Amino acid sequence: MAENVSISFPNLGIELENLKKSFSIFGFDIAFYGIIILCGMVVAMLLAFHDARRTGQKVDNYLDLALYGIIFAIVGARLYYVIFEWSYYKDHLLEIFDLRKGGLAIYGGIIAGVLVCIVLATRRKLSVWQMLDTGAIGLITGQMIGRWGNFFNREAYGGDTNSLFAMRININDPNAVVNVQPGVTIIDNSYIQVHPTFLYESFWCFCILIFIQCFKRKKKFYGEVFLWYITAYGFGRFFIEGLRTDQLIIGNTGIAVSQVLSAVVFLIGLFLIIFNRIRLAEGKTPFLVGKPVSPVEHSIDFARKAHKGQRWKLKAGKHTSYFKGHLMGIYDMMKNYGVEDEEILTTIMLHDIVEDTGVNVEKIREKFGEDVADNVRWLTRKKGASYTSYIDELAENGSDTAVIVKMADRLYNTTYLDNIDNISWQKKKLKQAHHMIQVFSEREFSQEKKELADKLISGIQDKVSELEVQIEGKEKGAEHETE
Repeated sequence: MAENVSISFPNLGIELENLKKSFSIFGFDIAFYGIIILCGMVVAMLLAFHDARRTGQKVDNYLDLALYGIIFAIVGARLYYVIFEWSYYKDHLLEIFDLRKGGLAIYGGIIAGVLVCIVLATRRKLSVWQMLDTGAIGLITGQMIGRWGNFFNREAYGGDTNSLFAMRININDPNAVVNVQPGVTIIDNSYIQVHPTFLYESFWCFCILIFIQCFKRKKKFYGEVFLWYITAYGFGRFFIEGLRTDQLIIGNTGIAVSQVLSAVVFLIGLFLIIFNRIRLAEGKTPFLVGKPVSPVEHSIDFARKAHKGQRWKLKAGKHTSYFKGHLMGIYDMMKNYGVEDEEILTTIMLHDIVEDTGVNVEKIREKFGEDVADNVRWLTRKKGASYTSYIDELAENGSDTAVIVKMADRLYNTTYLDNIDNISWQKKKLKQAHHMIQVFSEREFSQEKKELADKLISGIQDKVSELEVQIEGKEKGAEHETE
């Protein structure tokens, strides 16, 4: 191996020359290991913050989680390492605080981070399992990037190999001190050729991250994403750990502690995922983990994506997101009415989706079931149909839920109709509201829906009366100016 080649992958034809472990700025040495870890932390936080915003959580809680979590994760990673290397550190106590020589165990960091999350969520009365789901995205991202710090340090490698990804490390490299692990063969007194286990783990973490990002919207209960994370990571780490030559061993047993822990978290995670999915399918509550994810939460996320980019035009050229301004407005209004009916709230988020987006009823049926799909179908006005005929047909044949959602939609529109600076348009909408009041007032509702229906009809009548007074005032004012 050429003296100036620091690391190479001979079977891939890759050679890296003069690869240093650090660089200097104003006389201070800055390790690439630290830079990589810092980059991992930053990207991890950004992804976690993005998921928090997507799911309607406060980003500030995750900023605090990151700040406390990082500090205690470092402490936990060090304690974990020291505990299983106590035979050395009991005679070198001061070295426990010297992190420059390495000695951070990822499992210790994960355990500490999870404990911080539990404490923070409990103190702030937040959902522990929802925070763990979001935190898992940050954890796996940090691990994926952080492992490349081992590459610059020439550590966390495996035993001898001549596989496709075999990595040669120059043990005489003047740019870095290489600690050759016991059992690793030194070739030509110049290099070792080993498994790049840091690369295997980084790639495995990348696969887990992609899986989570693709399927996180399909989770059935809070905590399932976190269980996916620990199950998948435990599975991969069990085999990767078996290749490493720097394992932490349980006493004198010869058993690698990380392999045991990986097997345990894999089995526990797999059991909880399968067991709780079965319980939910049987209509039972989840065991040990968080509450089920409701169809409403799925519909909010689904509608946000489907209506992305659609804007509402308001007065003075102002615009607002259709999703935030209209759909979430109706949703919040109904929540203020004390409505907790999941079918109603889900239908609210989806009621305009077929008319305004590329989503069809079959897609709704597949994701949200037959009842919601039927509601959406009734709330989708057929092309060419007049408003009055549409309302008449809905009143006669539509479900109570569909009619109530249509009334909630009309109440919201009427409430904020003065945001549209067009009197002709306002009059048109008021005429439609009058027809709806007449037709829906004559409709018979089920006992459980009647009270809500009466409140909505009354609310629409009140808003219509208010707006008619405003319009009359505007028209008289315009006449006076003309005179």
